[in-house]
Amino acid sequence: MTTKNEHEKAGAVYVNDYATMVVPRDKRRSSFSLAMVLVGSIICLSSIYTGASFAGGLNFKGVIIACFVGNIILTVIGGLLSYIGTRTGVGIAMLMRNGFGVLGNYIIAVLTAIVELGWFGWQCGFFGNTIHAMFPNAGMITDPTIAGIWGGFLMMITAYFGYKGLEILSDVAAPLILIMCMIGCGIGISRVGGLDAFNQITIESAGGMTIATGIVSVIGAYAMGAVLQPDLTRYGKKESHSVIGAAFGFIIANSFVILAGYIMCVVANTSDVSVALLEILGAWSLLMLIFAQWTTNDNNLYFSSLAATVAFPKFKKKHIVIVFGIIATIAGAFGIVDLFTAWLGLLGTGIPPVAGILILDYFVIKKQKYEFGEGVKHRFCSVPAVVAWAAACIVGYSVHWGISAVNSMVVAGIVYIALHAVLKNSDKLYIGGTYAEDRRGALEKI
Repeated sequence: MTTKNEHEKAGAVYVNDYATMVVPRDKRRSSFSLAMVLVGSIICLSSIYTGASFAGGLNFKGVIIACFVGNIILTVIGGLLSYIGTRTGVGIAMLMRNGFGVLGNYIIAVLTAIVELGWFGWQCGFFGNTIHAMFPNAGMITDPTIAGIWGGFLMMITAYFGYKGLEILSDVAAPLILIMCMIGCGIGISRVGGLDAFNQITIESAGGMTIATGIVSVIGAYAMGAVLQPDLTRYGKKESHSVIGAAFGFIIANSFVILAGYIMCVVANTSDVSVALLEILGAWSLLMLIFAQWTTNDNNLYFSSLAATVAFPKFKKKHIVIVFGIIATIAGAFGIVDLFTAWLGLLGTGIPPVAGILILDYFVIKKQKYEFGEGVKHRFCSVPAVVAWAAACIVGYSVHWGISAVNSMVVAGIVYIALHAVLKNSDKLYIGGTYAEDRRGALEKI
C-alpha cells in the first residue's frame, strides 16, 4: 500500500515535472506527441525571419541547399542528444552530473537558466514589436509594450504546466503552422505564375550572399536549441522515435518554415516579414505569428525553469516559472532586456560546447552507462570536462571563422578526449569529494 508520505513525495516529483529525476516509463509520451513538441519548439518566428534574410541574397536553389545542409548538421547534434535524453530519461542539466561532475552540473544549470530566461524576455519584446508592426492601428492591444506583456503571459501558461502544457499547445499549433506555411507558399508561387516563374525571379534578384553564409545562418539560429533537446526527449518512449522526431523537426519542418519566409518575402518584394505575411495571408497571419512565437518561447521559459530546479531543487518548478516569467516578460516588454543582449550572447557561447563533451562522454567514455536515482554517486568536478569547456568557450567567443557554436563543440570534444587519454586512471581526473542523489534527485555530500 502506498503511504501518505509516498503520495506527498510523488506529488512533489510531479509538480517539478521530474526535473531532478528520471521520467518514469509509464509517464513517457507517444511518438506523435513527442514529434509535435519537438516541431513546435523548432519552428518559430525567427525561422521565418531567417528565410526573409535570404530574399534578394540567394536564389531558390541556394536557399534549399542552405536549409538542407544547415538542418542536417542540426539534426546530427540534436539527434544524438535526443537519443541520450530518451535513453536516460533526464534533461541536459542532470546529464551534466556524469560528464562534468557536481560543480560543472551546477555551473551549466545556472548558465542555462540565465541565458534561456534572458532570451524568453527578449522574445516577448520582439513579439510585441512584431504585433505592432503588423497591426499598428488596432488600438492599445497592439501597443508594443502591451502586446509584449500579454504575449509573455500566454507563453507562461504552457510553461507553467510543464511538458504537458507544451504538449497540448504543440499538438494543435505545430500542424497549424505547417499548414499555414504551405498555404502561404502556394498563394505566393501561384501569384507570380508558378514555380518556374518564381525561380526565375530569385535568380534575377539574387545578390552577394553565399550559400555558406546561408548555412551559417540556419545553424546559428537554432544551435542552442539543438543542445537542449534532452529536456524534451526525456519524455520519449523509444530512442529511435526521438531521433526521427528531431530529424523531422529540423530537416522538414524548420526547412519548410524558412522557405515559407523566403517565398512570401520574395513574392511581396520586401524583406519586412510583417508586410509579407499580411500581403500573402491577410489577418490569418496574426494566428500564425502568435502560434509560431508561442510554441518556441514557452520552451525558453521551460528550459530555464527546468535548469533552475536542478540547480536549486528546494524550490518548486511552477513557482520558478511564475517568478521568472513575470520578471522576464516585464523586462522584455519594456525593452530592458535589449540592454543585455550582448551579455546574453556572451554567456550563450558557453552552452554549445556542452554538446561536444556530453556526446563523447556518453558514447565513448561511459559507453552509454549513465545512472541516476537514490544513492547514485557523482564526483565533485571532472577536470577534463571543465578544462575542455573553458577552452571551447574561449574559441567560441574569439574565433569568428565558420560557425561559432559548431567550432566550440568540436574543440570541446577534442580537448576532452585528449585530456581523458592523458589523465586516464590518474587521481587528477577528478577533484573534490563525492556526492550522492537522494530520493528527490537532490545531491548530498558523502
